[in-house]
Amino acid sequence: MIVLEAILIFLNIIIYLIFFDVILSWLTLFWIRWRPQFIASIIDPLYAFVRKIIPTRIWAFDLTPIVILIAIYFISWVILTIYPELGIWM
Repeated sequence: MIVLEAILIFLNIIIYLIFFDVILSWLTLFWIRWRPQFIASIIDPLYAFVRKIIPTRIWAFDLTPIVILIAIYFISWVILTIYPELGIWM
């Protein structure tokens, strides 16, 4: 149970990092290019893995964060369906 709780906490952290990364990518519209290295070191391998498996770029839009968020929510849903007492983490 402790391992599943740790997985759910880790997935929540990844969700927040992805949202923060997406918001920072929108700042490039205002010529602000700032991306902390620790976010890049965590998120970029996930992006590269998903891009290697499926094409997620449609014209100028990169749908990789959406695909990762859907996968994270699906994994969390499976864990919480099997162990509903862990529902306090989501």
